[in-house]
Amino acid sequence: MKRILCFILAFVAVTFTACNKNTPESGKLPQSAYLIDNKIIDEVCVALEKSGLQNTSVYKEWVKEFSDTSAKKTELPQQWTKLSDLKGDTFACADYWEKTHNYSDANCRMTAMLLMGDLIKVDNPEKEYNGTYLMMDVDAIENEAKYSMIKDRYYEFTTLFGETAIPDIGLVNALPQNWEKHGIHFDAENISLISVVMEDTMSPTAFVGHTGLLIDEGDHLLFVEKLAFEQPYQATKFNNINELVDMLSSRPEYAAEDGKAPSVICCNNEVIGQVEMNNKE
Repeated sequence: MKRILCFILAFVAVTFTACNKNTPESGKLPQSAYLIDNKIIDEVCVALEKSGLQNTSVYKEWVKEFSDTSAKKTELPQQWTKLSDLKGDTFACADYWEKTHNYSDANCRMTAMLLMGDLIKVDNPEKEYNGTYLMMDVDAIENEAKYSMIKDRYYEFTTLFGETAIPDIGLVNALPQNWEKHGIHFDAENISLISVVMEDTMSPTAFVGHTGLLIDEGDHLLFVEKLAFEQPYQATKFNNINELVDMLSSRPEYAAEDGKAPSVICCNNEVIGQVEMNNKE
């Protein structure tokens, strides 16, 4: 009888482990995953909905469409992976997307705006956008019905993410000043908007070069982002916000051009770090 009981317990343990093979082991963070595997997509979307983020069903549609038509056809890893080991040719996704779509994929800013919904408030948005940095965002939003939810809040979107003047104190105060000037506030208790603010190479202005959403899940932090146009959706679990800053600050694509101020990382309207100058490849 004892042998039978031990066998049953062992079988249950193995089965439980197999069913949860896509879940990061506790104490092994940070871990990250491209949103390709259906179980991981479901897990992340449940977390987003529980946090209070909005339009999660639409977000899931975007993720699934990109996964099924593009990301799944590449050799990118499809499971939770130690962050430092998450490697692969993310640019390969573009070829597959373009074979089946005649419109632009979403990017980080469009994805964040969708999920924030009316949790993000812009009391005094600019009434026109004459910048150039959001040119591809604007083209996608204006010409594809899929992005109608963002088009309905067009000037809030461009005010939040578009070019803004760099104050005398420097780039470090550009985003906080923009939030104060336009009455921007994010009404969420356990969610934060993370922004990488960069200096334009051609003019003394700043813009949000990358963004994502950080969710406090109690025992860990969950960061969700879209890497770029026609690149994967990604989720990363961290022990603390310092690990998030380390990840973002190590990405060479966010490093400043020579002669420009180091890019800064903001949590809502507060600066929490900067991108090192010497990590540009």
